[in-house]
Amino acid sequence: MPSNFRHMRPTAIALMTSCLLAVTACTGGSPTTSPTAASEADVVAWTDKVCGAVGGTAEVMSDEPDLDMSDPATLKASLSDWLGAKVAAVDKSIADLKALENGPHPRSKELVGTAEGGLQQVKSLLAGTRSKLDSATDANQAVTAFTEMVTKAPELDRAGEDVRRKLDETGLAEAARKAAGCKGLVVSSSSAPTT
Repeated sequence: MPSNFRHMRPTAIALMTSCLLAVTACTGGSPTTSPTAASEADVVAWTDKVCGAVGGTAEVMSDEPDLDMSDPATLKASLSDWLGAKVAAVDKSIADLKALENGPHPRSKELVGTAEGGLQQVKSLLAGTRSKLDSATDANQAVTAFTEMVTKAPELDRAGEDVRRKLDETGLAEAARKAAGCKGLVVSSSSAPTT
């Protein structure tokens, strides 16, 4: 059974990273005319911080766990440590976002809240998998826990879509394109510039 895990590992990591990038891409955006008259530079700088907050988790999620398939105890410990590091990164991103809720855009709190919600879903999946993994009594249970995470990872696409929709609703896509911290992130096709 552990050999099946070896084939699922890249898929799980790719799914998780893709979901995080979707969440990250959708947390920044472009300034709109607003009653609070924040400057474009303020909105871009704020958006840069938002992208940086979530981008940190996306970066941490891009690595793969070190796996020793020959020793079930080592496999379990390394996966648990890997998941723990990911949960810690998500916690940091959520805390960083919390500090950005009152940004210069009138819908800053709404947008950041949607991003936080998406990251909470990622955290819940990772922490739940880690809990199941830590309570596993053999390699098959450990693989089952990770397999369950893989099967649930596509649900996180919905969280990314919610944030993408919120980005479009708030009209913040242009600031994301201007913010240096957002340059490597994917912006939804509906908010991409047309030529």
